[in-house]
Amino acid sequence: MKKLIVLLCMFLIPSLSLAGNLVLIRKDKECASYYEPDTIRRTQQLAMAWIVEKKDDEKYSEYLTEFDCKKGLYRQLSLRVFEPDSRVISSDAIYKEWFNVPPTTQILGVLFSKICTGN
Repeated sequence: MKKLIVLLCMFLIPSLSLAGNLVLIRKDKECASYYEPDTIRRTQQLAMAWIVEKKDDEKYSEYLTEFDCKKGLYRQLSLRVFEPDSRVISSDAIYKEWFNVPPTTQILGVLFSKICTGN
C-alpha cells in the first residue's frame, strides 16, 4: 500500500523540466537527455527519477524510471511524448516488468550510476 501511495504521488508531482533544473546525461546530434535531480525519490532499495529528452531545445519526451539499486534492475513507470507547444500527444501506462540496467554507455546506465551508487 505504501508503494502505491508513493507511486501515485510521483505521478501527481508536476514535471519540473520547465523550471530549468536539469542535469545533462548525454547529448548527440538527434537529442539531449537530462535528469531532474529534484524528482529523485528513494525508498529502501528503490530509487526513481524523471528523464527528459529535448530535440532542438524543445521538450520531446519525459519518462519516469524506477531502479532496484540492490539488484541492478529498472522499469519504466511513465512515458509522455510532447508536441512542440508542450501538449502531451502520447502517454503510456506503468510497466511491471523489470529489466537489467544497461552499461554506463547508455542513458539508463548513467542514471543508475548517479542515483544508486553516487558516481
